[in-house]
Amino acid sequence: MASRAAATAPAAAVRKGRNVFAKIAIIAIASFFISGMVTWVIALAVAELPELRGVIGRGNYSNFLFIVFLAGFVLSLGASGYAFISKEELAGTSEVKKFEAAEQNLWKETLKPPKLTKAQKDALKRQKSRRAEDESKLINQLNEEEAELEDVLAASLASDEDGADEQPKVVTSKLSVAAEKQKVTLMTFLSRGLEQVMKSRPKLDTFSKFGVNLYLAGACEALGQTDDLTPEELENILIDSVGVLGTSREQAKKFTQSYEDYMRNPKYLGMIESGREAMQGQMRGNAEAAMSLDKALDQWNTRAADEQTSSGTIAVMFTDIVGSTAMTQNHGDEAAQEVVRTHNRIVRAALTTYQGREVKHTGDGIMASFSNTAQGVEAAIYIQRKTYQDNATNPTVPLGIKIGINAGEPIVEDADLFGTTVQLAARIVDKAGNYQIFVSETVKGICQGKAIQFQSRGTREMKGFKEPISLFEAVWQTGAEAAEPAAPAPAAAPAPAPAAA
Repeated sequence: MASRAAATAPAAAVRKGRNVFAKIAIIAIASFFISGMVTWVIALAVAELPELRGVIGRGNYSNFLFIVFLAGFVLSLGASGYAFISKEELAGTSEVKKFEAAEQNLWKETLKPPKLTKAQKDALKRQKSRRAEDESKLINQLNEEEAELEDVLAASLASDEDGADEQPKVVTSKLSVAAEKQKVTLMTFLSRGLEQVMKSRPKLDTFSKFGVNLYLAGACEALGQTDDLTPEELENILIDSVGVLGTSREQAKKFTQSYEDYMRNPKYLGMIESGREAMQGQMRGNAEAAMSLDKALDQWNTRAADEQTSSGTIAVMFTDIVGSTAMTQNHGDEAAQEVVRTHNRIVRAALTTYQGREVKHTGDGIMASFSNTAQGVEAAIYIQRKTYQDNATNPTVPLGIKIGINAGEPIVEDADLFGTTVQLAARIVDKAGNYQIFVSETVKGICQGKAIQFQSRGTREMKGFKEPISLFEAVWQTGAEAAEPAAPAPAAAPAPAPAAA
C-alpha cells in the first residue's frame, strides 16, 4: 500500500503541474490579445491627434507602440497570474520539476550511448562535415532567391512601367495646417478600409498592395478638391499614406511620379475612381464609404481584360466636350486643359467599368467601341451622371459632354475603326446637346428589353446619308439631375412624307 501511494504521488504532482502550465499558457495568450487591443486603440487615438504624434516624433512612433504593447502584456500577465494561480499550485510545479529531473537522469543512465571505435568516429565526423556543407549551399541558394524576389516586388510596387535606373531624390516639404488635417482624414479613411479588408484578407500580396495605393491616390485627389492644397502637399500626404503598407519613401515617390500614366491606363483607372468615389461619399457624411475598399479589391483581383473581336456587331461611341473653344477663350488654356483631363478620367473609368475599348482620342473627345451595345449605352449614362456630380463639386469651370452611339459592323484595321457605322456615330454626336445621349434606331432596337428608357427625337438630315436618320435620346436624369438645364438640341427635321404606293 505504501509503495503504491509513493508511485501515485509523482503522477498526481505531474497532473497538477500540467494544469498550472495550461493556465499560464491561457493567461499569456489572453494577455497578448488584450495588450494588442490596447495598443491598437492608442494608435487610433494618436492618429486622430496629430499634436500628440508630433510630440512623440515620427521616428519614435513604432518604438512607442512597442513599449505600450510590452507594458500592457507584462501588466496583464502579472495581474491575471496573481488572480488565477495559487501558491499551492506554484509549489506543486516545483515538485513536478524535481520529478522530471530525476526521471531524465534515470533515462540518461539507462540509455548511455555505446562506445565507438576510431574508424566509426572518423566516419561520423566525415558525415557531419558533408551535412554542414550541404546545409551551407542550401542556405546560400535560398538567400539568393529571396534577394531576387525582393527586387522584383520592389520594382512592381514602384511602377510596372517605370524603366528608370536612377533613383529619384526625395524632397520632403513641411505641410500646412490644412494639409495635416487632410492627412489625418486620409489615414483614418485607410484605417477603416483596412479594418474591413483584414477580415477576409489577413495578408495582402504585392498586387493587392499596389491596388490599395491606386485607391489611396484617388481618395487623396478627392481630398485635394476640398482645400487649396498645393501639388507638393498632396504628393507628401500620399507618400506618407502608402508608407503604412510598407512601401518605402523612394518607391512611393516613383508611384506619385507615374500617377498621370496610371490615369491614362484603363487597367488602373477603375481602382483610382473607386477611391475617389469612396472619399467623396465619406465627405458627404456616409460613414460606411471607407468600407468599400474590400469590394474594390475584389474587382481589382478578378477583373480580366475584355478583348474586342474584329467581327460581329459592335457599338461605336463618340464623346465631345461642349464649348471647348469658348472655354479656352474665357478661362484660359490651363483651366481648359483641366476640363479635358476630367473628361478623360470619367470616360476612361466608364470604359473600364463597362468593358469598353478606347479607339483614339479626338482632341475634344474620345472614340470608343463596345462588344455589347447595351453596355455602351450604360457607359454613356455613367459618363453623364459622373459629369453631373463632378460639376456639382467644381462649379467654376463646368464640364459639358454630348454623346453619340451607333451600332453595326465597322471595318477594323490597325486597331482603328472605319466605315459607315463610324461615320454615322460621328454625325449623331454632332446633333446632340449638352448632357444628352443620342443613339441610332439600331442601338435602340438592340437594347429592347433592357432597363434603359429612350425618347424619340425625330429624324435629322445627316451629311453623307441620303435618307434622314431617326434619332433617340437615352434618358438618364433622375431627381435633382433632371433639374439641370441641358443645352437645347438642334430642332428636329420634319419626318418625310410617305412614298406613294
